[in-house]
Amino acid sequence: MRPILVLAALLALALPAEAHKLKVFAAVDGLSVHGYAFFIGGGRPEGSAWIAKNGAGATIASGTTDAEGRFAFELPAAPAGDVTITVDTHEAHIASATLSARTLGAADAAQPPPQPAAAQPGAGVTDDARLAALVAAAVERGTEPLQERIEMMDSRLRFADILSGIFLIIGLVGIGLWARSKRR
Repeated sequence: MRPILVLAALLALALPAEAHKLKVFAAVDGLSVHGYAFFIGGGRPEGSAWIAKNGAGATIASGTTDAEGRFAFELPAAPAGDVTITVDTHEAHIASATLSARTLGAADAAQPPPQPAAAQPGAGVTDDARLAALVAAAVERGTEPLQERIEMMDSRLRFADILSGIFLIIGLVGIGLWARSKRR
């Protein structure tokens, strides 16, 4: 009986660990990346180290989060692939967010293109592509608050999760008691 109670106590103590999980949210605005790190149970890591790396693993930028867990940096003119931002609190909390190359390309296209000195034949095709990229970037900026909200909602500890954990513990204790009664 004693091992079952110890196991149940350990499982009960393990549940709150998820409530303090670190998450990272990042978004692109033109050639600027901004975002923040946050704990699921609430709070933001102040003064935590962050690093941004491109698809090849080369460091693009690094620094520490501000008092509200925020970070920001400028992208190089042509990032190579995806960009991953990792925040490390140095207290066993590490989290990352990856911005896809498609998102970065749309953000890069949102910058005003250089105007040609004279009209080129077939310029309508590049204008259509440029317009499509501008629309994609605008949609990305418009959906940023929704993406942020979805990330926070997916990360929060729900009442149903807590109840599931409690009933799991009760079930394990019941199985242990049943197994113990069969041995006698």
